[in-house]
Amino acid sequence: MKLNYGDIAAQKVSERIAEPVATLAALKDIPADRRVAGMTALVTADQTRWRFHATSALTGDDVLVVAPTAGSGRWLLTPGGCTLVLPITFATADAAVLLTLQAGQEFLLLEPFHKVTADWTGGTASTIGVSSNKTSFTTKGDILGGAAGAAAAALTATIGNCFGTIGAGFDTLAKRRVALFAATDTVRHDRITSAFTAGTGSVNLMGILRRNDGA
Repeated sequence: MKLNYGDIAAQKVSERIAEPVATLAALKDIPADRRVAGMTALVTADQTRWRFHATSALTGDDVLVVAPTAGSGRWLLTPGGCTLVLPITFATADAAVLLTLQAGQEFLLLEPFHKVTADWTGGTASTIGVSSNKTSFTTKGDILGGAAGAAAAALTATIGNCFGTIGAGFDTLAKRRVALFAATDTVRHDRITSAFTAGTGSVNLMGILRRNDGA
């Protein structure tokens, strides 16, 4: 965290790297006078690294962009290999948008999976999946779940990381090579059959964040 007093050289060094914080909430709470453009910060809860952009006004989504509690600017997830975690529950609506990429962002999807924290149950042979508004991924289950979707047997806390059935838009190397998501592309939750009445977890997108420019 930026030092406001003391040796000039020490102050300059402090502007490059913030003190590690435990959570995104703590990252948001770093005071405005303790952050500067280009400062990096580590969130220890998930080992993510963030860079402060002093003039960015992108929407904070707590996935790629974190908006400070007070003051201007944004914390941006540092480009590189990462897993984007998008929370869902049984109550998440069909076609609910879990993530929208914004200006200056590019994400290459390599492997999607569901992570389950509480068993998904209920409904009538209920299934879920993942799709997008992006061409080649617009049909329910195109990214994850396939046409039939992921059923209760594959969505249990015992399994935990549920890689399930790869969607028809993502089931060959040639198709995966177009899975570069950019500004205005979305990731959405699919209710494919019926609707679960219990269950919590997340859609996890392992890949490479190529750009996160802040504008």
